[in-house]
Amino acid sequence: MAFNITRLSKVIAVLLVALYFVAYFFPQTVDYVALIPGRTLPYVWNLLTAGFLTTNPIKLGLEVLAVLLLTRLVEPVYGSKEFLKFLFVVDFSVSLCVLAGVYIIFAIGQDTGDILYTKFTGFHGMVAGMVVAVKQVMPEHEAKLFGFVKFTFKYLPLLFLTVTVGAAAALQQFSEIPFLLLGTYNAWVYLRFFQQQPDSQHRGDSSDDFKFSGFFPSFLAPVIDPFGYVFATVFRLRHPPAETKAPFAKAAQYTLALPADNADANRRRERGAKALEERLGMRKAAGDGEDVESAAASSTPNTVVIPTTAAAGSS
Repeated sequence: MAFNITRLSKVIAVLLVALYFVAYFFPQTVDYVALIPGRTLPYVWNLLTAGFLTTNPIKLGLEVLAVLLLTRLVEPVYGSKEFLKFLFVVDFSVSLCVLAGVYIIFAIGQDTGDILYTKFTGFHGMVAGMVVAVKQVMPEHEAKLFGFVKFTFKYLPLLFLTVTVGAAAALQQFSEIPFLLLGTYNAWVYLRFFQQQPDSQHRGDSSDDFKFSGFFPSFLAPVIDPFGYVFATVFRLRHPPAETKAPFAKAAQYTLALPADNADANRRRERGAKALEERLGMRKAAGDGEDVESAAASSTPNTVVIPTTAAAGSS
């Protein structure tokens, strides 16, 4: 089974690895790349660069693997330009929220220590955002955890947060938790209310699966939905009309083709071609007199062929 990865995911992976080695061989560069709230002015670029800097080799390996796997699912649906815009929004908004939060804690706290000079780094905020994007484009896709625990991708962000936040707390890496939580929430806000829909003037995704309570088991929806309505009202966030629901999930039905599905898709095309050939042969034998090309046009379903990951993004 071929493992096709997109060109953009390779570029991001190379950037992560390059920044790791730059920080490893030149440790002083971390002060200029990491998010250090007390030094953000004048080093404002660290609001963008901090998210791409990882100083732990184990985390680096996991983040590179995550970007290679997740990008190949999301980028073909969004397109490279929209996917880069999405990463930029998540990266910048998470860093900005962390910066504001640190200053608030420093202002109201009594024993905050050197919190203003804590170095915040890591790609995990954007990984959390990409997990949310996967939920959006293929919410009903099923997978098995450890080979026997079946779950749908609409619960993937909850599973991801449970594992990563739990691991960060167990390892006392508490500075990573805000990136994980904010990466998830900020990605959802952008995709839910602001993302430009393809071939439309509408923004956002108003599908029921993508509402805030859709991240949790359905029995919690009556408790969570009122909070979501309050926040949407306070921030004056509105959904597009109902007919524009889940545009990217619909596009993913045509665009995404996981490796396991390629053989089935080929078999379906072969069966369709064979059936068409048989119908044309029957018409010819019966002396129907219709033109072969017109018969083929009327027999062939309208199909939109959109390049898959393997064709559009691999190299």
